[in-house]
Amino acid sequence: MQFKYFFGACFFSLMASATFAATPEAPPDDTKMNLWIPGFLVKMAAEIAEDHVDGEERVAVDFVKKIGNINICIREGEHYQAKTDKKVMRKLNRMEKKEYEELVSVFTEDEKVNISIKENKKGKIKRLVVLVDEKDETFVYLKMNCRIKPEDITMLTDTFAGDIDF
Repeated sequence: MQFKYFFGACFFSLMASATFAATPEAPPDDTKMNLWIPGFLVKMAAEIAEDHVDGEERVAVDFVKKIGNINICIREGEHYQAKTDKKVMRKLNRMEKKEYEELVSVFTEDEKVNISIKENKKGKIKRLVVLVDEKDETFVYLKMNCRIKPEDITMLTDTFAGDIDF
């Protein structure tokens, strides 16, 4: 069991260091990042955390166990390109063709935010996609494979709703 944790830690640190890109000419506030976190690492982290939490935190760990692969792409500052706007629209159109259900969509003159899900035949959320585009500034794309039931989200929000101050 210890070998599994050691292997996971080595793999994650190697992968995280290999996916960040920086150019010497770019200002320090610019970001270009592509990160893929394999599902087994997410589950391994949840297993480790499970031994160290209880109560409300246990609900969060149980929720994390239902998350698989995570893809994150961030472009900011110098690394944001004019063609990024076209990429966002292309991704939104592709999600529409693949029958993603749009949960939240906000389009203003300078910003686009979209949260969509894809459900399986049993009604579980199998994929969550978040797109954020601030024109000429920032682009964030997050895709998460999962197997989440609506009841899981309800349990998570019920557990932590009292902690939020409005």
